Amino acid sequence: MSQSRPTDARIKELAEKKAQLDAQIAALNARRRLSQKKDEDRLKWLLGTLVFDRLSAEPALQSPELLELVRRDLPDRLTQRDRDRGIWQLLFPDSDEDRS
Repeated sequence: MSQSRPTDARIKELAEKKAQLDAQIAALNARRRLSQKKDEDRLKWLLGTLVFDRLSAEPALQSPELLELVRRDLPDRLTQRDRDRGIWQLLFPDSDEDRS
């Protein structure tokens, strides 16, 4: 036989190398997911800040329809921590109703 079969040591070496590559791929994927999550969180924060700023500054955004949408849908998105911190009252300081 001119070609010898791979030795057990060579097979073990290749298996270890594959395990290392798999671990590196998993780490890169985890970093990519974390980076995407940070980007999404930043975008949500920027959009939320923009909307919050505009609600108080732009008369067009203070339309009854938009305000009713916010009053109707926002409470479902508030966490208990948000309620404890008075987030609703920050957006609607004149509101007597407790929508928590």
